Amino acid sequence: MRVYCSGPITGLPDLNRPAFDAAEKRLTAQGHFVINPHRISELFGTAEDVAIAFTDLRYAEDVARIESIASRRIVEAVMSADLAAVRSCDAIYLLRGWENSRGAKKELAEALKHGLEVMQEGGKE
Repeated sequence: MRVYCSGPITGLPDLNRPAFDAAEKRLTAQGHFVINPHRISELFGTAEDVAIAFTDLRYAEDVARIESIASRRIVEAVMSADLAAVRSCDAIYLLRGWENSRGAKKELAEALKHGLEVMQEGGKE
């Protein structure tokens, strides 16, 4: 099954990469093909560029209010690609804390709109 991993990123140390990587490893071991959004963001800039862009988003609270044009473009591109990736999957896997993430909420809404199975960390995997 194709599974999109979703959870909090903005404002967390290392953009919560260790939690995403651990979930990817665990789900892959169970035989799933896992889409990790950190791998998607790598297509749009260096890890530092992406970290700066998402830090800018945290303080702007809205993509349209990000002052840096480069950061705004990165965030828009990453979120657009993430939502497209969600649509390509059979399920979405929600990491702990997803309910505190605007991006994860958008991804979940997209998943529900397209009939994906919902899986949660700590629940049925």
